[in-house]
Amino acid sequence: MGTLEIAYKILHSLETGRKADYMGVLISPDKLKVSEDDWLDVMRSLIDEGYIAGVRVYTDIIGDTHVDIKSARITLKGAEYLHENSAMQKIARVATNVITIIKS
Repeated sequence: MGTLEIAYKILHSLETGRKADYMGVLISPDKLKVSEDDWLDVMRSLIDEGYIAGVRVYTDIIGDTHVDIKSARITLKGAEYLHENSAMQKIARVATNVITIIKS
């Protein structure tokens, strides 16, 4: 699974999963079936870009990285990104279907 797909799934999960108690479960690397390294890279990017908030990434005294996602939430900027990309995916699907029909 690529970076953009991981980011999309995280944002989608945060937008549709309204109960904050479950955010840690909804967007965990295990739930998304991605490696922890890939997931961490995407989470850092989503935080840096301002698409998600309420997430804390920190390194402990022995150098292990931890991510507190219990209070994770999608920001307005993240919701706009999700909406724009959802619309683009629909357009791409329609275009693909049209091409398939034309080739038939």
